[in-house]
Amino acid sequence: MEVEEDEDANVEPTDAVSAAGTELTKQTESTSVEGIVLAPASHETIPAIHSYQIKPVLADKFKAGTVKEIIRNALGDKLSGKAYEADKVKKWTVDLANEISSKVTELKMKRYKHIVQVILGEHKGAGVKSGVRCLWDSETDGYTSEIFSNDTIFCLVVVYAVYLY
Repeated sequence: MEVEEDEDANVEPTDAVSAAGTELTKQTESTSVEGIVLAPASHETIPAIHSYQIKPVLADKFKAGTVKEIIRNALGDKLSGKAYEADKVKKWTVDLANEISSKVTELKMKRYKHIVQVILGEHKGAGVKSGVRCLWDSETDGYTSEIFSNDTIFCLVVVYAVYLY
């Protein structure tokens, strides 16, 4: 059985060089393996190594102590020396939430979203019940809270930090 020799089987290395290949071969010395000219490796020919980080490194984790200090300072500045006034409670609550949220945003926690919850009420001897439900990853997500209380006001602030995957 005879095998016909195909003309295309004997392709010279210079016959199929692309424009990018010629630029690479002009700029740097190319290597030759058994008569085949190989273009040198460059960042364009090496596949990217995927290095997507799923969990935060220790330095980027939620810092509850720092956030707790922000909450404590905001509560002291806003509510110290004040008595409960029903018509001002909504404004105080919104102001506290906005101030705390902006200061937590300044911490620039990478890939964290935060939620600020403020509960403010009047001391009347009655209890308060509150509940929260969410999807939580205890390895990455975190929260911190602080309570302020004087003769007429109680205030609970909770900041939740949820890590985005």
